[in-house]
Amino acid sequence: MEKLEYFVNKLIAMRISILGVFYLLLVSLNTNAQLTVHHLLTNNRVNPIGVDDSLPRFSWQLSGNYRNIRQQAYQITIYDAQAKNNSFWFSGKVNSSQSVMVSVRLPKVIPNKRYTWKVQVWDEAGNTAISTETAFFQMGLLQVSNWKAQWIEAAQMNDSVGRPSPLFRKTFQLNKKIAQATAYITSHGLYEAFINGKRLGDGKLTPGWTVYSSRLPYQAYDVTQHL
Repeated sequence: MEKLEYFVNKLIAMRISILGVFYLLLVSLNTNAQLTVHHLLTNNRVNPIGVDDSLPRFSWQLSGNYRNIRQQAYQITIYDAQAKNNSFWFSGKVNSSQSVMVSVRLPKVIPNKRYTWKVQVWDEAGNTAISTETAFFQMGLLQVSNWKAQWIEAAQMNDSVGRPSPLFRKTFQLNKKIAQATAYITSHGLYEAFINGKRLGDGKLTPGWTVYSSRLPYQAYDVTQHL
């Protein structure tokens, strides 16, 4: 009887020891839980330029080394890209699980200006993470008055259908290093644009079909590396 009691007590002690190890393992996993936020998108694009919507939409993804990750809150901060750590807009902590196409109504934005942004998230377990990747968006030309260039036109010819496509060329010199340059291009018809012999963009049939009398799309190109 004593041997049986000794055996039962030993089993109970072993069970308590196993439960203790299991508890310590759970505590360790919870302590080392890592949450990351990445794949930042603006209007479903990576670092877009030529954004002509005053209500941009931001998206991001969460991942971690544990299961059942669910966002509980987020906080978006937008900066002036030319003034480091100068906050342009701050959402504050928003209790929401939304992480796709989060619309933001910004104060007055400047055409052709670049902004960077970060997002901080919290999950239901209280873990938090801040995006580390550099994400930006650049505003386009928001008003017709922002366009300063004049239309370039070919000389009039009697045969407007059979005439060859016009080629326009301009030579210019830069007297200093360019920090950032963007080319905004459109046309009545199709165009291809080159700088120093290098074609801008990979689009075909730009600027795209439209009814010229009511709407004319344009393309924005970052040409900093071309100059």
